[in-house]
Amino acid sequence: MPATYHGWPVVTMPTAPWPSGAEFATNSIVAVNTNPFTGTQQTQDWQGTYAEGSITLPAMIQSDAQAWIAFLKACNGTASVFQFPPAWAAAFPESFTSDGTSQRWWRLKPNQARWSIKIAGIYGISFEIREAT
Repeated sequence: MPATYHGWPVVTMPTAPWPSGAEFATNSIVAVNTNPFTGTQQTQDWQGTYAEGSITLPAMIQSDAQAWIAFLKACNGTASVFQFPPAWAAAFPESFTSDGTSQRWWRLKPNQARWSIKIAGIYGISFEIREAT
């Protein structure tokens, strides 16, 4: 039986190469309504958060890019989840883990996977993720 997390299929992320860049954000689940006449705001704090990120891989040749392209396709848009390799999580626990020890589960943010191919067969791969909640 294939591995699942909360019923979502688990996909294994390649371990190399490491990202050349990563950017993370925390989204707070808070609603705000602003009165258009007075500017008064009403705020509802739903006391929840989730993380998002953008991962950029270094330029690579086709043989190195194949595993990453296969991974992105296997994610099936937002339908599957994954975790970062343990070495990445250990190196940057504030980003890849929820409490410094427990690995977060992630999924692709959009329902598409994209990569670029430049002259001489150099591949560029970047993707957006969000915490699977």
